[in-house]
Amino acid sequence: MNGIYGMALQYESLIPIDRPQKTFLSVGTITFLIEGKELPLDFNITEGGTKGNAGSIVSINAEIKDFAPEVFMDEYKELGLSVSDLNYDFFTKHYQDTYLAEVYSEYFYTDTPKETYLPLTLKSACLLFRDGSALDYSDRISVFAQKQLAEVA
Repeated sequence: MNGIYGMALQYESLIPIDRPQKTFLSVGTITFLIEGKELPLDFNITEGGTKGNAGSIVSINAEIKDFAPEVFMDEYKELGLSVSDLNYDFFTKHYQDTYLAEVYSEYFYTDTPKETYLPLTLKSACLLFRDGSALDYSDRISVFAQKQLAEVA
């Protein structure tokens, strides 16, 4: 089966990070815009690491996995889709008309009493499938998605 497995994401900080070892990345819902319709995806696990020295721009590699279709089952039904439809063939068929509209992410320092959010940019994004295939959406990340990552609370 070639259903969704997860996503590989690579971020970069937009400002120098003083304490990269004291940061945390949380990735939530990923929303694709397919032919003008929103398709949200949710995953249960986020793994990854930060590369870079204190006081510099850092890279954050993340893999989100364990696709959780039950979270948005009602939305899929409204779109006329079942979970089995969300496979490599579906995303390949719609690739030219698909954009990453939102990649809900929070990046913050963990060693402060109040979480201090840090601005990011998303450098690459690949949708991963159970059979080992992947689709690269790095050049299909919307300006809106990048703007949300850059603007922090």
